[in-house]
Amino acid sequence: MKYFFQSDSLAANDSTAVAQLLQGAKLYEPESVKFSFETVGWTIVGVVLLLGVLVLIFLGVRNHIRNKYRREALENIRMLSGEEQRLMEVFVVLKNTAMKAFGRNKVGGLYGHDWLAFLEKTGKQVNFLDREEEFMAALYKNDRLSNEGKNKLLVNAEKWVRTHAREL
Repeated sequence: MKYFFQSDSLAANDSTAVAQLLQGAKLYEPESVKFSFETVGWTIVGVVLLLGVLVLIFLGVRNHIRNKYRREALENIRMLSGEEQRLMEVFVVLKNTAMKAFGRNKVGGLYGHDWLAFLEKTGKQVNFLDREEEFMAALYKNDRLSNEGKNKLLVNAEKWVRTHAREL
């Protein structure tokens, strides 16, 4: 196979001859392209990024405002956890929180087993029904909770406040 390369009227018969001819050749480079932010595309990118940041800030503030009731409930639960005689008021905090999230019509009439079942249904990995008898005796008969029952109540109450769905 013959290769023909014409440079100054010279014919080359193989690729090594072509390579030798090109070694001494000068490379022609185009002028460098000047970079600037003055084009329309950079303005569009800047506006889109600014709008994206503003939307993210708006969503963050809205989420923070919407979850204020959760922060207040967690603060109340933590405050009540240190007081033995007021420990059952955790259920009052849960009821108020549930009414803020689901409305008085859905939550107001729930009590006993139905109330604990509602808490389990709307929270993620929350278990109130496994200690139903102990909780009901403490609520309605004024019995004392065992240490394990107290811990279970506080852990599940905090977990429910953090993970409950806003709508059924």
